[in-house]
Amino acid sequence: MIDNALRYFGKIDEGGIVDFVDLLSGVLNKNLGPRKDIRKLCSFAIELLDNGMRYSIDNKVTFTWTIEQDFLTFELENEASPSDAMRLQEHAQIIHGMDDIQRRQAFQDQINSAHFGEKGGAGLGLLQILRKGALSIDVTIRKQTADTFLCVSRIQTPLHKPVAL
Repeated sequence: MIDNALRYFGKIDEGGIVDFVDLLSGVLNKNLGPRKDIRKLCSFAIELLDNGMRYSIDNKVTFTWTIEQDFLTFELENEASPSDAMRLQEHAQIIHGMDDIQRRQAFQDQINSAHFGEKGGAGLGLLQILRKGALSIDVTIRKQTADTFLCVSRIQTPLHKPVAL
């Protein structure tokens, strides 16, 4: 049984991200009551939406959140260039295979690095999501045309215990 769900398809910009986060924060407060970790849960949505906006070929995304029983799941779909799609999938696989100590070290290494991606990202977002307590980050890509891939990023996090602060 789905306790709460939202699905959006369309263009996204910084203002839209703020609107989604405001709505999500209100929905989480209404469904879960006041909790200290709501801002952290919302940060997962911010990261996905920001990635979708930054790497989408046409600024269009499909964004879904679902609250079911003890889990909050976010899913973002966007069309990206082949190089962006493959880099996203590879990055997700690498950090998913790390243990907590390796994630902490990779985060520290990236914080100390002066290198930013060509589209402005520091490469910390997905890493930080797992460090903050998400159960999983799954990224799948599927070739659409010679110049585009469909990227589907899915994050699931438990609701029965607060996310690490």
